[in-house]
Amino acid sequence: MQELNQARLRYMHEVIVCGSVRGAAEKLDMSASVISRQIQLLEQEVGLPLFERRARGLVPTEAAEMLEEFLRGYRAQHEHLQDRLQALRGMRRGHVDISLSEGMIEPLMTHVLGPYCLEFPNIRIGINTASVDEVVEMVRTDRAHIGLAFNPPSHPDVRIRARRHIPVGVLVRAGHPLARRRKGVPPAELLRYPLALMTAPYGLRRIVDMLEFSEKIHLSPALTTNSLGVLRQYALSGAGVVLMANLGGGPELANGDLVLVPIDHPLMRQAEMQLMARLGRPLSTAAAELLRRIESRLPLFAKPQ
Repeated sequence: MQELNQARLRYMHEVIVCGSVRGAAEKLDMSASVISRQIQLLEQEVGLPLFERRARGLVPTEAAEMLEEFLRGYRAQHEHLQDRLQALRGMRRGHVDISLSEGMIEPLMTHVLGPYCLEFPNIRIGINTASVDEVVEMVRTDRAHIGLAFNPPSHPDVRIRARRHIPVGVLVRAGHPLARRRKGVPPAELLRYPLALMTAPYGLRRIVDMLEFSEKIHLSPALTTNSLGVLRQYALSGAGVVLMANLGGGPELANGDLVLVPIDHPLMRQAEMQLMARLGRPLSTAAAELLRRIESRLPLFAKPQ
């Protein structure tokens, strides 16, 4: 097979993303007929059809998915070459994209990103807060160089660079009956109180689903949200209790307005915060340096001196 035309691969990628030739044409400000012709020429190059027309639009074939994977690898290698050359000029340019769980924003900014940005002011940083599934997917598809997620699903293309067990407990307002408990709270006792939970795609909710299955109970939340801040405010209001990892209590936990009580179940001690990168991805100098600093300077992962 002859060398693939990079422009045609780009047109194919945009059709995959947009779901139609017309959508890709509008995004690229080109004629739809030009893109259709280039897709046809690319199909001739590879000797296979690249799209199937279905009710919801154009769907990529297995051949198109293989070409898309090749294009991601090519772009990653090209980015790596650019950043290696930039490193010779003292990291005066570059970018790093991070996808992470909301609860990690404050410690990451305080201990790692703030000092990093001061030292390398010309490195552009992109931060995206997302559910654990989205964090894993962004790392897997090279939309994020680095991922930080609580209790994420495993994926063969994603390498765990560091991990730390983070217990999940019951977050309550000071003065709540559970706040006086010295021992862990049995899971069944959670049924006695109004409860707030994270929504399904998040790591906190995944561990709750496992607890329900293990204990054969059903926790019916009075409130669901994708925001840790909302959960903290719900507990602070005294309206009910919240299941929370031992890093998301905020200043209210530090000053005693909120109390995090352990849950008496081994599953609640097995959840993890994980630092991730795609397996086999050659990271840029800027991304590799930031990853090294997260491993060594973020208190969650750093080894005691």
